[in-house]
Order: sequence, then C-alpha cells, then structure tokens
Amino acid sequence: MKRLLFVDDEPRVLDGLRNMLRSRRREWDMVFVSSGEAALEAAAEQPFDVVVSDMRMRHMDGASLLKSIQTEYPRTVRIVLSGYSELEATLRTVPTAHQFISKPCEPDVLKNMLDRACALQGLLGSEALRAAIGGMSGLPTPPRLFLQLTQALQDPRTPVTVVADLIAQDLAMTAKVLQIVNSAFFGLAQRISNVQEAVRYLGLQMIKSLVLSVEVCSQFPEDRSIETCGIERIQAHSLSTAQIARGMFTERQQADDAFTAGLLHDVGTLALVTRLKEPFLATRRLVAERGCPATAAEKEVIGATHAEVGAYLLGLWGLPYPIVEAVAHHHWPEAVEHEGFDVVDSIRLAECLAYEAAPEGYSPCEVPSPLDPAYVAGLGVGDRLDSWRELARKTVERCPQEV
Repeated sequence: MKRLLFVDDEPRVLDGLRNMLRSRRREWDMVFVSSGEAALEAAAEQPFDVVVSDMRMRHMDGASLLKSIQTEYPRTVRIVLSGYSELEATLRTVPTAHQFISKPCEPDVLKNMLDRACALQGLLGSEALRAAIGGMSGLPTPPRLFLQLTQALQDPRTPVTVVADLIAQDLAMTAKVLQIVNSAFFGLAQRISNVQEAVRYLGLQMIKSLVLSVEVCSQFPEDRSIETCGIERIQAHSLSTAQIARGMFTERQQADDAFTAGLLHDVGTLALVTRLKEPFLATRRLVAERGCPATAAEKEVIGATHAEVGAYLLGLWGLPYPIVEAVAHHHWPEAVEHEGFDVVDSIRLAECLAYEAAPEGYSPCEVPSPLDPAYVAGLGVGDRLDSWRELARKTVERCPQEV
C-alpha cells in the first residue's frame, strides 16, 4: 500500500483533503499533519511515497520541508499545494518539488496527479535508482548555451522569440519550462508541448526567475572521463532528432509533441551521467568489450535503460503523457499499442535517420539498431522514407553533430 503524507497548517484544508480522498483510504495509507516539523517526524518513522505540502506555513514553510524531504528521502514524490498569490514563493520550490497544484483544487485533478505519482514508482524497480533520479533538482546545460541564455535574459531588449529559441535548443530548460507550464498550478485547459508557446505564456520575468534566481539548470562540469559522451554531442543529436521528427507531421499537436519528445528522448542519459557516473561509464565499457546494445548493458549494470530513467524523471516532473511515453519507448515503439504512425514511431525513425546523416567519424553515445523494413512497411510510411532521409541530411547540415 502506498503511503501519502499531506501537510497544511490550516485544519479546514486538512479536513477537506480527508473528505476529498476518503474513497481511496483502502488503496492508500494517508497521514495528515499540520506542520513541517510533524511531517519530518512522521517520515522518520516510515518514509512516504508521496508528500503533498502547503507552501506557506508557520515555522517551517513548504520549500524548507520539501528540501529536507529531498535530502533525506529522495525517492519520495514531492508536490506543492499553494495559492496563485504565492507564485513567487512557489518558484522557490522548483528545484525541490516535482509537481505543483493550486488550491483550492478539483478533486479529480488531485486524484489523477496522485494516481500518476504512485504508478511511476513501478517504472523503475530499484529503490536506489528511484532515489538517485528522484533527488535531481535539474539537468546540466552546455556552458555555451547557458551563457547565451543568461546574457539574453539580462538584456531587457531581448525579444521573447530569441529566448524561446535558445530554450528550445536545451534539454534542461525545455523540460523545466514544460514542467511548470503544464502543472495543475496553472490549470490550463490544454497541455502545452510547444516551447515557444510555453515561454510566451509564462513570460520573460518568470523565465528569468527560473534560470537566474532558481538556477534549475547548471553548467555541465568539465570531466574528461565522460567527454566521449559529452553534453554538446547529446544536445546536437537530440536537436537533430527533434527537428526531423517534427517534420514528419503536418498536424500541429503531433508536430509539437514529436519535437519535444525528440529533444528529450535521451534525457535519461544526462540523468545517468549526472547522478550515476561510474555505473554509466561501466555500461559504456561493456558496450565496447562485447559490442552489445547500450540498452542491454544499462539493464545489466544499472537495472534500467536510459529510456526508462528519462521517462521516470519526466513523469515525476509531470510532463504530458505522450512525451513521457515516446521517451520511454523510443527504442521499442512496437511495445506501445497504437494505430498507424504516431509520435513514438517518429522518434525511433528520426533518431536512426539522424545517425545515418551524421558526418563520417561521428561517434555517438549509442548507435541505434538499423530500421527494420517490415516495421517501417507496417507503419505505412515506406513511401515517405526517402523524403525523410533528405530532411535528415539537411537538418544535420544545419545542426552538425559533434564528431
């Protein structure tokens, strides 16, 4: 049975949550406390799978509580419950909270969020691995791109479109911006997977707070031990994959989903490099020794593939389900039940075509397995493959891979 902790110093709010979630009491072991100090005492007795905390509380506020939970119990899913008037304070929790919801909240919205948070625990079987990934505050950004973005945000004359274009090149900021804009905190009627649209909605002031004040992304450290799979190379390959995948669709929502899923499809590799460097390097040595697929080596050494790790992290951050699904299955889209050519297929094809179009001597972190002609034919897109190869060639020329 999953253990859930709810923290709020207003008795009527706790009573409302109890009544709202009464129907789940046979599925969840729920504890309700009125202070951050009481929350930490309860967690010390037995850790929780999910913690939902109010932002403004006497003595210990939500940001301080979730920071302690992140440090002591990193595998716990951390959710902030706060009013819109507390927006500035809520932004302080961006590095520590996984998801955000406004109060008062609709019962179904909260239940769905909690269901999804509990279900995520099954995606990664290892509790140690869930703790390593769950404890992440953000992802690394290449020094060059980090500098360009911070300089752009510090210049009041910089157009929103320029900032959006820079963010759309970066895995870390794309993931965080979409995490914020798609959170239940804003309660948008439709999900957003287009980075430019997300930046316009949030506004430059909030983006500046995210990047400069909250520091959700950081410069990637120089480390010769991982330079064979450097951040610049991952970014370049991911951006090419994203642009190719987007070009496979004419319908806007699919095109937006494909771009974002393509940009984030190897986010699990960044997470492993950042949090589990030695096991990650061991998988690369195993690939070199045996000539086996990287995913097989990751399963053997780490217990999960970079695709599963990436999907877990994006799921924790509450990104739209089609993107999480495409990231999780980008090596095996056949495992997803769907009809016809879909976003998850586009990432598989785009990744392979990006590798095919890469310059001679290019050595990616992982060589994708060749496309199965039967799989392509089954999708009904065999007649478009040549045009997509040409798209890939032009895309890679504009966004060259790091050799």
